[in-house]
Amino acid sequence: MRNWLISLSALVLVAFPVQAQTPAPQHGLKAGYIALVVTGEVLPGQMDNFRQLVTRLVTAVAEEPGTLAYEWNFHPDQKTFNVMEVYQNSDALAAHIKHVTADFLKELGQVRKTTNAIVFGSPDASVKETLARLDPVYTSHIDGFIR
Repeated sequence: MRNWLISLSALVLVAFPVQAQTPAPQHGLKAGYIALVVTGEVLPGQMDNFRQLVTRLVTAVAEEPGTLAYEWNFHPDQKTFNVMEVYQNSDALAAHIKHVTADFLKELGQVRKTTNAIVFGSPDASVKETLARLDPVYTSHIDGFIR
């Protein structure tokens, strides 16, 4: 029995190295990651169209390899929303913007208006230029970690 427990313990240590069991936190966003929180409001009379469009949009964005997180959420008033987005790097964010602009921007403009955008991380100059239409707030890191 003791030999079996030792063998099992050795197997667990080999199969799940310490780094995988408890990842060491990294300070701030991982190198190159960019996150956004975009806030907006659903236009009057457009809730059903908005919900259908968001479902299609999330399905399409899920296929973007550099998009790590993409979550839409309502505020308690059920008309104000946030989109929380995390991208692997500036190239991934640029690809996302190109995709959404080409395939969804016209429809998005018919169902919602953007009211605020906050950017975390350090996008490159071309991405900043593209985001300028949102008039985003760029944050500067104080402290924190991500696993």
